[in-house]
Amino acid sequence: HPHHTNQMADPLPEKDLANFEEQLNRMQTDRDRLRLVKTASNQFTFTCEQVGRLVQAQHYGDSKAQTAIILYPMITDKDKFSTVIDLYKYDEEKKLIRDQLALK
Repeated sequence: HPHHTNQMADPLPEKDLANFEEQLNRMQTDRDRLRLVKTASNQFTFTCEQVGRLVQAQHYGDSKAQTAIILYPMITDKDKFSTVIDLYKYDEEKKLIRDQLALK
């Protein structure tokens, strides 16, 4: 199963989460946002609530959907992942995320 939590990573501290939110909010391009999310995914594990906050820090765009997809393997409470999907406004986004992660 490809979705396993990286045991080397530490839970994301609140101060880092706030910092990531602020950076995501400021960044102008999807490319920059995705780079930040990928960097974060290599360093930390996340709760669904934290992933949701990073999703909401972005207003629109491909990176917004990709954030949930990239961070999914690092989520420690995957049973709550539907709460992240519920934050997306558009059905296309929800479907994309479920399809990419092979979720029902």
